[in-house]
This record gives sequence, structure tokens and C-alpha cells, in this order.
Amino acid sequence: MKERKLELTSATAIIFYLSLFKFFLLILFAGNYGIFRDEYYYIECSKHLDWGFVDQPPLCALILFISRTFLGESILAIRIFAYIASSATVFISGLIARELGGRKFAQSLTALAVIFCPVILFGGSFFSMNAFDVLLSSLFFYYLIRLVKTENPKLWMVIGLICGIGLENKLTFLFLGFGLAVGLILTKNRKYLLSKELLVGGIIVLLISLPNIIWQMKNDFPTLEFMRNASTRKNVSFGFLDFFLGSLMELNPFYIIFLAGAFYFLLFHKEGKRFTIFAWMYISIFVVFVLNSGKPYYMGVLYPMIISAGVVGADLFIEKYMKNWARYTLAAILIPSFIVITPFAIPILNVETYINYSSSLGIKPASGERSRLGILPQFFADRFGWEQMVQETAEVYNKLSQDEKSKVLIAAQNYGEAGAVNYYREKYGLPLAISPHNNYWLWKFPQEYTGEVMIIIGGDLEGNKEFFEEVEVAAHHYNKYGMPYENVDIYICRKPKMKLSEAWQRIKNFI
Repeated sequence: MKERKLELTSATAIIFYLSLFKFFLLILFAGNYGIFRDEYYYIECSKHLDWGFVDQPPLCALILFISRTFLGESILAIRIFAYIASSATVFISGLIARELGGRKFAQSLTALAVIFCPVILFGGSFFSMNAFDVLLSSLFFYYLIRLVKTENPKLWMVIGLICGIGLENKLTFLFLGFGLAVGLILTKNRKYLLSKELLVGGIIVLLISLPNIIWQMKNDFPTLEFMRNASTRKNVSFGFLDFFLGSLMELNPFYIIFLAGAFYFLLFHKEGKRFTIFAWMYISIFVVFVLNSGKPYYMGVLYPMIISAGVVGADLFIEKYMKNWARYTLAAILIPSFIVITPFAIPILNVETYINYSSSLGIKPASGERSRLGILPQFFADRFGWEQMVQETAEVYNKLSQDEKSKVLIAAQNYGEAGAVNYYREKYGLPLAISPHNNYWLWKFPQEYTGEVMIIIGGDLEGNKEFFEEVEVAAHHYNKYGMPYENVDIYICRKPKMKLSEAWQRIKNFI
């Protein structure tokens, strides 16, 4: 009985329990605020499986295809694999702390801190590339730590496999690869630069990435155009201080002690200095994101590693300079931050309560983009108004004659609007929605479509008249919780001035 009890309270067991807690926390609030705009788009991508997309590699769409095939398209079915990935990240983070030398307390506190890290909690609360990005990057750091500890060069092949899969999910691994190169050059680990195992690992990355590279070449490298447009037209440019403060908010401002603990451990502690490569990786990736107009939340892929190092560093500092009770004081100080910050990461409050809560703390919505915000931050606002918009579009559609209904298509300004129409179209009896935005532009439109009549969501009267002789404002969509730019007019357009194929080339929008 005693041996069984020890197993159930081991460090591994505790971080597993905390991972399960994260999973059930996400499930508990899954239905609040509705489907996120990007999820509608991911669903459409999963219906058009390919070796690449304008704004993402192929893995995420494949995962959602599997989920939709076996579980359907309910909000929980759409998100379940993201929830699993985000929960697994908690467990891997505890293992990272263990590999860095952390004992039971450090492993447990690391797992708890990762659960309530806002950017990781938010990123795992809906389906997107981000939940898998953080999980894969955590595995990347875990095996890199194992490599540093064991000096087993064969682990480069495992790391190459993870990097290859990671690149098929999101291009963040290009930045991790850059940080790794800097870290290798600046530390004694440079001995691996000419190793055959590192070369084999690189070949593995290339082979896994090759289908997507070929797809990019065949489609004139649309992702490069997308990234360039996002950097120059969409993302806000931050200075070093503003980016640091923004990334600290994404990390959790109370975790500044872990950030300090990480650099203490990685740069100055006798046991930690062999892991200095991770400090250089953090610094170099931070600089690259700032110089390339990255968003502060991009740093989230580094946080399971940096939190783990920070907790281990703080624990070792307490052991050397303080009493044991300081460990529990540290944990007790953090708990209020979990309570305060969680409503800003996942929708645990009803929307009006959240607005009042945010206002009472003096915290205003913020975004890493140039779009004007409303009363909610973008990652909450983009869960409101979509079905309402589709319902209003259906009312416009039902104003058409039977002849026009047989000819009409719906055109949306962006993938959120188009994705929402296609998600609810059977419920409301609507035709297909098309869009010039990102991969919708590559999917084009039905070849038999003549363009005689079109319902357009968004844009303006003058812009739509550039393409049609007759433009009628048929409805106006407004939702006070949604993003302001989604409060749009809905138009009926007739008598096109040019062929749709010609117009299509002019309206492409990769951003």
C-alpha cells in the first residue's frame, strides 16, 4: 500500500494530474462566446487538403480533417485535438523542469505556471496552429536539453523529426532554427555544427518539408507574399521595450521572477551554465521578432522552456539563500495572478461580466494588429456575430427571385465571413461563399458561375460599383461585441462590368 501511495503522489503523477486539470478546464468553458473566426477558415482548409496553404503549412488542416471525419463539426469536436495538445504541453513542461534538474516542487510549479500562462492558455482554447506549435516546440526543447545532458548526437535525428513536423504546422520553427544556430555558435555546443548526425537531422527536416516547398514553388510562393503583406500592412511594429512589455503581458507579468530565474540559472548557476544555449536562443529569437514586426505572442513557443528554467532557477536560489518555506510563499504569491489573469485568456465569464471586470481593473483591449478594436479584445471579439451575419445574409438571399437564386454566389471580404457562411449554409439554405482572401483566392469560384448576380458581404458602395452596374445595399450587419470592421453592409450586385476571372486577379488579398 505504501509503494502504491508513493506512485500516486510522485512528481510524474502530479504533472499528469495538472495536465488533466488543464484539459477539463478547457472543456468546461469550450462553448462560451462561440466559434472563433479562424476556426471557420480552418474547417474550409480541412475540406481542401493540400500540401500547403497561403497562410499555413498542411498539418493543421489534416488534423482538423481527422477530427471532423470521426467527431463531426461541433465546437468541442473542432477543438478537441487542440485541447489535448495544450494539455500535453503542461506535462512536457514538467518533464523539461525535471531534465534541467528540478525536483518535485519545481516540476509541479512549472506545470501549474504553464497552465496559467495567458498566451499558452489562450492559444490552446480554440483550434489553430498555435496549440500544436507550442507542444512541438516544447518537445524540441525537451530533446535538445537531453542532447546537451547526454551528449548523444543521435538525438539530432529526433530533433530533426520534430522540427520537420513543426515546420509542417507553422513556420515558427524557422525562427527556432535560427535561434538554435546562434546558440550553437556562441556556446561549446558548436562542436555539433560539423557532426554527421546534425546533417542527418537537417536532411530529415528537408525531406518532411519538401512537399510543402514544392507546393510553394508551384504557386509562386504565396506564403512569402502573405508574410510580407502582414508585416507591412497588418502587424504593428514594436520597439524593443514595447515588445518586451507586450511579451511579458502574454507570459504573465507576475512571471517576471521566472524570467529572472531563468537567466540566473542559464547564465550564472554552476549546474545551469551548461544550458546557456537556451538563453542565447531566447535573446536571438526575441531580437528577430522585434526586427521583423512580429507579435509579442510569437514568443509563446519559448515560454514552456523559459518557465521551466525559471522555476528551477528560483528553486535553486531559494535553496541556497533562503528557507524552505519561501517555496510555498512563492506558490502562494502566484495563485492570485492565476485568478486575476485567467478571464483575460479564456472565456470563463459571461461577456458583460468580462467587460465590467476588465474595466474595473483598467485593462483595455489590445492587439498586435492595426485594426481598430471595440469593447472586447480581438481574440474574444472574433467569436461573436458570425451566425447573426449569416442569418442576415440569408434574409438578403431570400429577397431574390427564383431565377436569381439559381445563379447567385456569395462573396465575402475575408475568410472569416466566407467560412461562417459555408459553415452555416445548409442550415440557412444558402449558396456557396467565395472570397479573394488568402487560400480562398486559390480555390477560386465554380467555373460554371456566370457572375450575373452576387451577394457581397462587406466592402463599400464605391468599391462594389467598380465591378457592377447595379449595387443595392440590402442589409446592415452590426454586433456590438464583434470587431468593428465586421459591422458591414450586405449588398446585392447585378450586371457585372467584367468577367469574374478578370476581377479575380484584381482583388487578390494575401494578408
